[in-house]
Order: sequence, then structure tokens, then C-alpha cells
Amino acid sequence: MKKKAILGALFLLSVILFLFSSFSSVFAQEISNDEFVTYSKKSNFIKEISIPVDDFGLRGITTDKNGNAWFYHATQNASSIFKFDPATEKFSSFDLAKKTNTKDVIVNLSGGHIIYDESRNMIWFTDARTNSIGKFNIESQQIDTINIPTENSGPMGIILSPDKSKIWFTELSSDKFASLDITTNKIKEYKIKENSGPISLAFDEKGSLLVTLAYSNSVLIIDVTNMQSDTFQNISEITISKPDFFSPFGIAIFKDSKGVEKLILSDHGSSRVIISELDSHLKIYSSLWTSPNILYPQTLPGQIDTDEFGNVYFAQHGGNKISKIDKSGIITEYDVPTGPLSTVVYLDASKDGKVWFTEVLANKIGYLDTNIFIPFDIQVDKEKIDFTEKETSKQVKVTVNNLENSNGMVSLDNIHISLIGMTDSGLNGVSFTATPSIIDLNQENQIESTLDVSVDKNAKSGTYQAMIQVSATEQIDKTMTISKLYPVTINIDLPKPILSPTIEKTDSEFIIKDIIQNAAITAIIILVASLVYHKIKLARQNKISKQE
Repeated sequence: MKKKAILGALFLLSVILFLFSSFSSVFAQEISNDEFVTYSKKSNFIKEISIPVDDFGLRGITTDKNGNAWFYHATQNASSIFKFDPATEKFSSFDLAKKTNTKDVIVNLSGGHIIYDESRNMIWFTDARTNSIGKFNIESQQIDTINIPTENSGPMGIILSPDKSKIWFTELSSDKFASLDITTNKIKEYKIKENSGPISLAFDEKGSLLVTLAYSNSVLIIDVTNMQSDTFQNISEITISKPDFFSPFGIAIFKDSKGVEKLILSDHGSSRVIISELDSHLKIYSSLWTSPNILYPQTLPGQIDTDEFGNVYFAQHGGNKISKIDKSGIITEYDVPTGPLSTVVYLDASKDGKVWFTEVLANKIGYLDTNIFIPFDIQVDKEKIDFTEKETSKQVKVTVNNLENSNGMVSLDNIHISLIGMTDSGLNGVSFTATPSIIDLNQENQIESTLDVSVDKNAKSGTYQAMIQVSATEQIDKTMTISKLYPVTINIDLPKPILSPTIEKTDSEFIIKDIIQNAAITAIIILVASLVYHKIKLARQNKISKQE
């Protein structure tokens, strides 16, 4: 029975991979320039600026001490650093005059993370096109590169060491991480396991380096103080427990309101970010879910950044939103005006309250102004709901407050209340009703809604996270949404269903679930990357045809 089930799972896996390969070939042939960008709306919270370049190729973005935005742009034949001055709204560009030294696919699927080095007034970036680490001196306006020893390495994430003496970076294609000594320009590389997919980096308070491994679904913790080439005594690997599964992309370390050091990871294979106390090594964690996207199955959170006040920001690649998590744990989501899939992966929180980001398929940069006040907040009377065989229904009181200094930017007469999260497929085995589900804060300064939450006999026992969602629209455009999400823990403790003797396939079920889940999430990640790659490639071909 087990063997048959495994063979069946392998067959399903082959079907998924076949469908994926079919989709990729179809998209490569039929994708059009306006496939994903069909509208450009207005927002009071987010401002967008079209870049003065026709080719697709936007990647990372950062800001300097004067509030200027610096971003990276690359095609197969050229790569550049751009500066945008918000005061004058003017662009400056600085080209990297170096020949391409890598494969086309590596240029499109890696590279382009960028950081600002305030101590040297310098911009550092990963340049996959030339297989090098780039540095731009802002004062002299000179670009230099340091060659990476491994060919076709696919340099990706980049970070400055706490003592400012080294640049650390990841190599997506060669499964390595590496350091660059800023004084000597010497690069040391460290090989990790194959098909691990190193992406982003962060340092904790102890000086340990953390690296997300998107393909092997884990995070490395590295004591870099005594690192030697190919020496792994100082490296540990952490992940979340099965049957849960994630594909970590962005990473940040911050302190919560109690001063506890926490790790936050974006799951670029689902619709959540994962938060855990750093010392727990992901043994205990919470899933903060984002609002579901009607058009795409997952919101695919991307790069993560923090500001000096302890707020956390991340981009939703598939959800087409910018998200903020404040120190109380409440998520605020802002719709990106251009969509439905402008492809926002990279962002940077500046010191002046702006969160800058790039839109790959819209050829725009933009910023969220977090200084603009949102005139409502939410409170709940329970942060944890326990369900047992005797208590399968509970109530949660949600209070929505009008903060009485509305700036007229948010409509308060049609606020929706709902419950989302728990899993990618929604509230499995859980139902709810909100009374009232729509409120008008223009009539009262405080309104209470009751969420009646129930579980059925098919709900699987365990501890989950759900999000109480309160959504309003912008006054300037009623199709633009501002949402606040309050995390609630749901603990389900129900008797295990009694299985018939003819259904003894527990192990097989886990094997099937793992295989299908891994294949599905991997397909999503590769498919989205493939869509972007083929769109960029086709746009270039169309441009060449027109020139001819």
C-alpha cells in the first residue's frame, strides 16, 4: 500500500512538473508587454516615478544620508547605478563600463542587491552581469568592480559587516557565500550544500551572520569571527518543523516592544512572514499572514528592511503591496498603485520615513510615506482562542477606533472586518461571521464588532495563526485599500478521527503531502521567476525588431 501511494505521489509530481514546463513554454511564446501591468491608479500614501529607461531590469534600491534614492538596473549588455533626488525629482545615471561575463539567465534571475556605506559615502552592489562586486564612490562618481573568483556565481544579497571592514554576499548560482575585505579587495568564498539557493543576509547582535537558503528551505547561522575557507565548524542550519514548509527569501533581525531579539523571514513560496525569537532557532515561531490576492495564489513576500524605530517593512511580490509591521505586531498593508503585478521585490526604509521600492515590470520606482497618518486602529479582547471537543465556538470582540484627526485621505464610512490566514488555502476547518461586518466610523468614534469563530470536526489539531483584518479605502481612489491585520493565535485540540483499518496510510500520506507541497511551492517560485525572465527577454526582442 505504501509503495503504491509513493508511486502515485511521484506520478502527481511528474504531472506538476510537466504542467510547469508547459506553462513556461506558453508564457515564453505568448507573453505581452502589458500582461501584468494593466492599470495605474492614484494613492495618497504611495508615490511612483517612471524611470528614464525603456528596458526592463530594475533590482535593488537604497538611500543615502541625504535622502537620495539609489537603485540598480541591468540588462544582458549593460548595468547602471541610478540616483533619484526627491527634492529636484531628477535622475542621474552611472554606467558600469565592463563587458558581460556570465550567462543571460543568471543576469535576469540574480544580482542587483544594493547598499549604502555611510562611513565611506559609497554604494556597494552585486553585479551578476560582470560576475563581480561593484562599488560607486559618490564624491568622485567613480565605479569600480572586484571580480568574483567563481565563474557564473550569480551574486545576490549583500551586507556590510558590523565593524565596516568587510562586505559579505551570497552567490545564488554557485551555492556559496563570500566576504570581500574592503582594504585589500580580497574575496574569500565558502561553499555550502548544492541546490541551497543562498539569497539574503543579516547580522545579529552577537555578530553572527544569517543567510537565507530559499531552495533548501533553511537558514544558516555562521560565526564569522574565525571563518576559514571550506571550514564548517562554525556553521549551523535551522529550519521549521515538518509538515510545515517555507522558502525563506528576505531576512531581518529586530527587537520587539519588550527588547527581545527576533528573527523575521519572508516566505517567498507562500503568503506569510515568519517571526521567531532568535534564540529559539525556529523551534517556536509565528506565521503572520498577508491579505489574500484574488488574481494570484500567493502574495510571495520579498525583501525585508527595518527602520530606526523598530518597524519592519516587506514587499509583496505577488500581492502587489507594501507592508509594515509595527512594534505591537500589527501589519498595515498598502496597495501599490500600478498593477495588478508590477513585481515589487526589493525595498529600503530611509531615515526620513519613506520606504523606497522598485517595480520590475512597471519600470518605476516608488516610495511609501509612512509619515502620513492612518485615522483608525484596532483592538481585540483576545489574542488566543482555544477550541476543544466541548467548546467548538468562541467569540472575539474587535474594537475599531476613529482617531479623530482624519486628514481626509482614508474613507471611514465603509470599513470591512474579516478573518484571514492560518494556511495558504485559507481557514481550513474554521468558519466565522462578523457582526457587523461593515462599519461606518463617521457616525461614531468607536465601534465594536463581534467575530463568531467556529471549528468543525475536520479541523486538524494544532496551533495556528490567523489575522483579524480591518480594511478601508483611500478617498482619492476607492479601489485602493489600506488594511490593518491583528494576529490571533488559534489553538485546536480535538480528538483524532478514528480511521478504518483499511486506511492505514499515515506514512504514505505524509510522503505524498511533502512531495506535492515541495513541488508546488518550487514550481511557484520558478514560474514567477520564469515569467519575469521571459517578459524581459521578449521586451528586448520586440525593441530590436522595431529598430530593424
